[in-house]
Amino acid sequence: MLLERHAEFTESLAGTVSRELGKKAGTQTPAGHAAKAALAGDLEEGMLLLDESSDNISITGTWNGEMVEGSCGKVFQGTWKDTSPDAPDDAPDVPFTLTKLP
Repeated sequence: MLLERHAEFTESLAGTVSRELGKKAGTQTPAGHAAKAALAGDLEEGMLLLDESSDNISITGTWNGEMVEGSCGKVFQGTWKDTSPDAPDDAPDVPFTLTKLP
């Protein structure tokens, strides 16, 4: 994941998430998702809120996390939610940990 200050909305973040989808034996790439997706959102008072878009039009996922206490803003934990049109109604929240690289 790469996050930077949003070029147009300087109080917000923008970036991309790149991941390997469907690479495990017998799995498929999840419908409605791309290996590289756009991100946009905010970081306010230790809360990270990002919208993900695989098609640069609709929101296909959300990232909601908070800064880990004592990490000096370098580690965030939360959940990712599949919000694509192909997501099942009972799509689970997927836990994540983001760690800032040096």
